[in-house]
Amino acid sequence: MTAAGKPKITILLSEGSSTNAREVISALGPLGYVLDVCDPNPMCLGRFSRYVRKAHRSPVSGSDPMGYLRFVQERLRAQHYDVLLPVNEQAYLFSWARRYLSALTGLAIADFAAFIRVQTKTAFHDLLDELGLPQPVALRARTWPQIEASLASIGLPCYLKTSYGTASTGVWRIENADDLNKAKVGLGRQGLPDSQTDVLVQEAAEGMFEQSHAVFDRGRLLALHCTRRIREGAGGGAAVKVGVDRPIVRGHFERLGKELEWRGGLSIDYFWNEETGRPSYIDANPRITEPMNAVVNGVNVADMQVRLSLGERTPPRASAQVGRRSHNTIQALLGVASRDRSRAAVIREATRIALRRGPYAMSREGMTPICRDPPSALPVAVVLMALLINPRNAARLASMTIGNYSLGSVIDSLPGLDPKALFGEPADVRVPSGEGKNPSPSGDEKAP
Repeated sequence: MTAAGKPKITILLSEGSSTNAREVISALGPLGYVLDVCDPNPMCLGRFSRYVRKAHRSPVSGSDPMGYLRFVQERLRAQHYDVLLPVNEQAYLFSWARRYLSALTGLAIADFAAFIRVQTKTAFHDLLDELGLPQPVALRARTWPQIEASLASIGLPCYLKTSYGTASTGVWRIENADDLNKAKVGLGRQGLPDSQTDVLVQEAAEGMFEQSHAVFDRGRLLALHCTRRIREGAGGGAAVKVGVDRPIVRGHFERLGKELEWRGGLSIDYFWNEETGRPSYIDANPRITEPMNAVVNGVNVADMQVRLSLGERTPPRASAQVGRRSHNTIQALLGVASRDRSRAAVIREATRIALRRGPYAMSREGMTPICRDPPSALPVAVVLMALLINPRNAARLASMTIGNYSLGSVIDSLPGLDPKALFGEPADVRVPSGEGKNPSPSGDEKAP
């Protein structure tokens, strides 16, 4: 209970294994929310936080999506949660079952029809094409001869992308014959090409890699924050990022939000061309992603989604500040180990992070803020030790948790299913705690 006698707001996170989930925990924990997570691994990354009360051991959402949804439904029925917060691909499942889950808790999420238009790379490509928004040239292929013909047409360098999958498991940059052979092996492991599923062959966009993070309320853009990657981590992720101002991206997001009538978080990756002053969009993530740089720059998009879920009417926020940096220690260590495969390089990087030198100068830790959240030191120490034993462990460490939150082929199977078969008739919709009011979380800090 708070000092005023009001109960704290309780939130159930959809998973706890990803770096994204860990950043959401760092963004919400200091505001006084009570956080629990669902995850197949009871010792997941998110468990090591003083802000997480409990980790519920759930089925794997990718291999048993119906079991996972039943588990979430049981948790919501057994224990009061004010908000169900999707922090990874489970957002797609929650949208499919939105009518049923919203009867049990606060859930700010877009309609499933809107999700279908952005969830896969091919669908997102079609949406951008329909709206006339900038993106690299891309061709579809379903057989290996078609892939080779598309490569010849687009030229090198380019990218091969499966319709769904993370950057670590479904995207290959092709610069030479060796890269193409590696991609062929990777596609083969996924049973592709199979003459049925589209593979995108996309030209390599020019410019700097950036990301945009937004929150919408039924098509109305509430907040947008853009970041530039200034130090690459594992699998193309950002080890260090800085806030940037992109008015043209804001205009594009306003169009996208209105077209989709989007509700909740939406993040899009793009390359920014300094010469043209234009983005080239490459991938969409229909959820909140890596919110800590926005927090550092003055806008907590994760908290805004919580408040939407509670039924608050949230006014649009002005652009966040820009120029402030955040970093991810684990991403940085994995990134340097992947590139250099050297213990000395790992030690140098760890030293620069600890002393805030080079790209880490004036930067704030976004994922594992050890001083504020001491338990987060343990996963950092485990990763550092594993890399010092053998830097080649980086690839295994970077990919070992993806199966805990990635949906994979489940994405293709849901549109043809009826959630009523799983849930039956929905119960009366529960009024979320704080509906129409302005509840404020309790804790050490005020919500921005």
